[in-house]
Amino acid sequence: MLTIRPYTDADLDNVVALWYQSWSHAFPTLIHPQPFDQWRSRFQNDYSKQGDTWVATIQDRVVGFVVVSDRVIAQIFVEVEMQGRGVGAALLNHAKTLSSSGLKLTTLQQNKQACRFYEKHGFIAGAVGVNPVNGQPNIEYCWKP
Repeated sequence: MLTIRPYTDADLDNVVALWYQSWSHAFPTLIHPQPFDQWRSRFQNDYSKQGDTWVATIQDRVVGFVVVSDRVIAQIFVEVEMQGRGVGAALLNHAKTLSSSGLKLTTLQQNKQACRFYEKHGFIAGAVGVNPVNGQPNIEYCWKP
């Protein structure tokens, strides 16, 4: 059974490994400019402190997470093997309950699977820009109830 619960510091290694693995799977030809240790530090020192972080678990195994800060989904990732099974939808719907007046997020333009997912769940494509960490073109999505 899927459960969504608040993130705890004990989740750090599982969340960062999931994030890194899922990101690398989504962009197999893109070399990220930051090594894994920086991902861990970034999550621990920035994302986990900047907003509400929630993890999706199945039988105590972390299978996804979402970080929501001031009406912005800063991160949302699902374990590769669990994609397409409702985990992302559950996390996205949870984020909508946290920010019922609307949400924004950005994703890389080349992440067509994510773009389709967000559009399926009522997000509208908007401004384009460049991701400040990896230098890739990104796109902003907005959801309003």
